[in-house]
Amino acid sequence: MKKIIFICTGNTCRSPMAEGLFRKYLCERDLGFISVKSAGLAAAVGLPPSDNAVAAAQSLGADISAHRANALTQYDFEKDTYFICMTASHAAVLRQYTESDKIMVLNVTDPYMGNLAVYQSTAAQIVSHFDEIFSFVFCCYPPRTMKGADVEAVAKIEKTCFAHPWTPEGLLEGIENPTARFFVAVSEEKTVAYIGANNVSGEVYITNIAVLPTHRQKGIGELLLSYLLSVSKKENAEFVTLEVRESNQKAIRLYEKLEFSKCGHRKGFYRDPDEDALIFTHNFNSNIFM
Repeated sequence: MKKIIFICTGNTCRSPMAEGLFRKYLCERDLGFISVKSAGLAAAVGLPPSDNAVAAAQSLGADISAHRANALTQYDFEKDTYFICMTASHAAVLRQYTESDKIMVLNVTDPYMGNLAVYQSTAAQIVSHFDEIFSFVFCCYPPRTMKGADVEAVAKIEKTCFAHPWTPEGLLEGIENPTARFFVAVSEEKTVAYIGANNVSGEVYITNIAVLPTHRQKGIGELLLSYLLSVSKKENAEFVTLEVRESNQKAIRLYEKLEFSKCGHRKGFYRDPDEDALIFTHNFNSNIFM
């Protein structure tokens, strides 16, 4: 899963506010599984955030009082880590160590020595970028529940991705079922992926995961599947399960990464081409099948 690090100079004002408020943004959308932290390019490690930073974040619903300043280190430059910089000067430093396409600049000036109103204005400016930040990192906006208005677009995804696609009528009937848990990912006003499942008495059965070919290899499938797991756990589901073509090693690697385990085999499950299916299950209670 992609990681996000907010960057400023001392890690006591802007980036701690950004970290705390972005965590709140994610948790409100059942996306708390995404890793978020902050760091400073010239941080005095261990310093608490400024009083006004704490108060400004608190006024927007985030408690950052326990934060202590972190210095950016070589260990932060991991694969799939994205850096959200407060200014272009911060980004210029980072470009010496990582790819430019993993760096975003917000252009947020330092509120240091300002009063609470200045800090609150800075915090509000940071928050105004959150949808843009999410889209930059994940190549789509936060997943949302599929609606009737999404059916035509999802049907096109089905037709593009599968030999036997669901019809618009079948999709509409599917999302109207009270057990339905269908979610879409939207990029630049276009629906580019979806996941469909049914939660039957705490047992979640995935029907399909599909990402348009033009938007694959960007982590959108992993995001949608992680989101479904998050929602299912919140609903106290016992497990999430699915079938996958035996030859689909890329999908199998993703499922194993997200702690799905192989638990069955369906002979001749798929058509066009004919192929066996493997059953993979993510158990929230590891003892469920024991």
